[in-house]
Amino acid sequence: MPAILDLPAEQALEFELAAIASAEQLIRRLHADRYRAVQRARDLATEVAGITESSRAGDRDIATRSFVAELATTLGQHEASASRLVAEAERLTGPRVATLDALDAGEVAPTQVRSVLELTRGAPSEVADAVERVALDAAAAAVADGVVSTNADVRRRMRRVRERLLPEPLVDRRARAAADRRVCVEAAPDGMAWLSLFLEAERAFAIERRLDVLAGREASDDHRTSAQRATDLAADLLLSGTLPDDARTRDAVAGPTGAVQPRLNVTVPVLTLLGLGDEPADLEGYGPIDAETARIIAAHAPSMRRILVHPETGATLSYGREHYRAPADLDGYVRVRDGQCRFPGCNRRAERADLDHTRAWAHGGETCAANLAVLCRHHHRLKHEAGWRVALEANGIMRWTSPSGHVLRTTPERRFEPVGAGEGVHPPDPPEPADPPDPGAPVDAEALELLDSDLEPAPF
Repeated sequence: MPAILDLPAEQALEFELAAIASAEQLIRRLHADRYRAVQRARDLATEVAGITESSRAGDRDIATRSFVAELATTLGQHEASASRLVAEAERLTGPRVATLDALDAGEVAPTQVRSVLELTRGAPSEVADAVERVALDAAAAAVADGVVSTNADVRRRMRRVRERLLPEPLVDRRARAAADRRVCVEAAPDGMAWLSLFLEAERAFAIERRLDVLAGREASDDHRTSAQRATDLAADLLLSGTLPDDARTRDAVAGPTGAVQPRLNVTVPVLTLLGLGDEPADLEGYGPIDAETARIIAAHAPSMRRILVHPETGATLSYGREHYRAPADLDGYVRVRDGQCRFPGCNRRAERADLDHTRAWAHGGETCAANLAVLCRHHHRLKHEAGWRVALEANGIMRWTSPSGHVLRTTPERRFEPVGAGEGVHPPDPPEPADPPDPGAPVDAEALELLDSDLEPAPF
């Protein structure tokens, strides 16, 4: 340590970051070793219990329960935690061994391993393999090219692949899952508790948006944070059904989502919207939702902004100009393109962030899509005040360089591609309802993105 302290600050920082990275690699390898050891111990416990392939199911279950209890007491954990560890070890040393190998190599973190296990559970083997491949490809890209993919980013991509490939229709799976909706309360320290609702995604996101808008109505004598205001508002609404200062809520004349209509961004394929297909839509911030739910949301949308996309590749071709407003139109375009804060590892949604000139206006930067990116307020300040440098690369990639020289890359959520004259302007007439398109044949149609058009301009 004294030798490190004698180094210049920049070199000492680089040394410490390298030491942290080495420790993380060791932690990941130890996690992989633990999973293998748990499976070996389980096999040995099965042998000690005299369980064979011909043993009765009841005997095998008792042996497993016994081993879980022994493992729990060995580790000082609750049996539910030990049981989860045993189940994870069985899958990681079996069908998901590629993920275990990536963990051992330090390419994925334990949180990403749990995401792979969660999103492959219960899926047919070919679907599970494809979902797992998304996470492994993201990990390989991070190692080879420095492309940042957080666990949240990878989970969204894995969900999309899973929903597209699962043979059971999403609407059926949603109906079954919705039967398990519930309210959960979990005790927390200092006289606090967590209140959770497990419910349909579009309702959950609508609730969050409504609370955000209500919490934004600051009063001069209100010194609470926005998070505190949103929490207090939720408690008031749940306990009394009204807000003390909101006549519309008190008089019960608000719409189905309350006094404030939330803004939800939903990407809907055009054939799904017309009822001629059942391709899942995409609820911004969540992922795939079933076609029927998307049509219900679209039917109640007060306005829309359209983006034409290629029906097979999903590559965006043209941005609709019906709602053209000088800064607002450009603002909306960039937010839809980026989706979230473009700082490495940040997943704050675009509608809650700022627009930033990548090359500063004072230094000749233009106010155009090629020079604008979404940054949350925290990372906006970090870029200008903390020594982080950013440069634009091809395909919308942003290359970030940390103060210590660590290079990271982020990509936009949707890659907009230029279109030739006339492309995507006149969509083909839809087929007759009595003669729907063959699901296995190529589809010659655009897709329609439904977005509320009244985006508020953010600071530049």
